[in-house]
Amino acid sequence: MFEGIRNRLSATLAAVLLLAPVAQAAGPGDSAGAQPPPAGLMWNRTGLPAVFPLQVKTSPGPDYMLTLIDAETGTDALAAYIEGGAFFKVLVPPGTFRLQFATGAVWHGEEDLFGPGENTRVFELRAPLTFETRGVGVKAGHVVDLTSRAPGRLAGVTVRDQLICQSFRPQFPSSDETFPRPPALRYSERSERLRDAQIPKRDRRLGFVPRYDMPARRDVRSRYCG
Repeated sequence: MFEGIRNRLSATLAAVLLLAPVAQAAGPGDSAGAQPPPAGLMWNRTGLPAVFPLQVKTSPGPDYMLTLIDAETGTDALAAYIEGGAFFKVLVPPGTFRLQFATGAVWHGEEDLFGPGENTRVFELRAPLTFETRGVGVKAGHVVDLTSRAPGRLAGVTVRDQLICQSFRPQFPSSDETFPRPPALRYSERSERLRDAQIPKRDRRLGFVPRYDMPARRDVRSRYCG
């Protein structure tokens, strides 16, 4: 009987010793990570429509959380998640913003980002970027290239404009979208009908009645032009 008790105590002690390193490894404030959000827009707190392009080029490896901070008020305006090395483009609202990047290997949520200490590295572009309409129908955005950035440094980061030009082509009803020319009538009958229909004088000279309930349409075309 004593032999059985000793064996059970030995097995319990061995289990405790195996679990001890695991409990020690999980220090205060650490977590096992969280499911990263889908790449793209996380939230837009400005209440303004996002219509200006922002493209960010990154190298394969760690992911990024991008935060646009209003340059005037200092409040967070927009956030997006970037998968390292993948194509990324997001539409942002108008304004001037500071671009802040947090990068790391394992996502821990918006509060802890990629983990405590050196697990999360934060950097910000030196100059704010302005997203605005230039001239007539030109939406000005930017391309930020981080692929040549040295770890922990801003050296090698390049920024260039990305422009979307829009052209508007009005489409008016064609002649076949009007009522056909009425048949020839005696002058008195034609005058009476025109008077009853209350047709404007300029349309009486034309000899047909345009369909004013068919407004002109606008064909909007967008293309990258810079």
